[in-house]
Amino acid sequence: MTDSDLKNQLLQFEAARVGAPLALQPAKVTNVLAVRDGTDQDPTVLALAGAFALRSGAVVREFYSAAADPLDELLKVASDCQLLVVPSPFRRDYAAEGQQSLSTTVDLLLARCPAAICLARAPVEGAERCVTHPLVALQIERHRKVEATEVALTFAMGGGEIMLLSVVDPQRPVRSEEMVGRSLDPKDLSPDVLHGLATARAAALTAALQRHAGEWRIGVRVQFGLGDAVKLALEQNAKRGGLLVAGRNRDATTPGAQDARRLVLGSRWPVLLV
Repeated sequence: MTDSDLKNQLLQFEAARVGAPLALQPAKVTNVLAVRDGTDQDPTVLALAGAFALRSGAVVREFYSAAADPLDELLKVASDCQLLVVPSPFRRDYAAEGQQSLSTTVDLLLARCPAAICLARAPVEGAERCVTHPLVALQIERHRKVEATEVALTFAMGGGEIMLLSVVDPQRPVRSEEMVGRSLDPKDLSPDVLHGLATARAAALTAALQRHAGEWRIGVRVQFGLGDAVKLALEQNAKRGGLLVAGRNRDATTPGAQDARRLVLGSRWPVLLV
């Protein structure tokens, strides 16, 4: 198959994705749980929870436990919440350990809690500006990219700006459904074809956001890249200084879960995993 054939397939793929409108809607967030751990990360957790609630109209509740293992108690309290804001690492010093470990409590919470979880990292100045300018890393657990975008939209709408980052990693196989049943090694594809695939991967989401941008009062930006999805997301957000949003797989052994973990460990900005 020639590059020309592949480009034609990508054009057909993108046209099909855009031609079938995506019913994108802001996620419903009515209860936000601010999880304090008694460290100097508490002010960041409370500021982010307040900003999320302000943008979504949600109610903020606080959780604090002095128990040695607060996880079961936390899961019970969080059972009716759509969003948790949790310091990471939990009960540890971010400056000393934040790039080495999420902490055991956070690891278990990510595996067991169905709600979206925002992991607070370094102190954030201007929490509202941060949550209203999310960057959605579409290829971190790609099966959850629609849900991740809908949650980001909830906080960006009404004057914010959402950025979609669509990436093709030449080190990872191109999935067959994106190439009409073929399994291809991206090392065999030209940069033009890879960029075309990155565009196609974001086509439906981009079209849906742009279709409703005026109604939702949001700015929409789309960035494409070739390379490691985690590294590119961290680089883009270092310039942007906003909330990082990505899909999440609760099975910690999957590539998506491992990418999400790398994303959190590498970020000084809060990371929202959906």
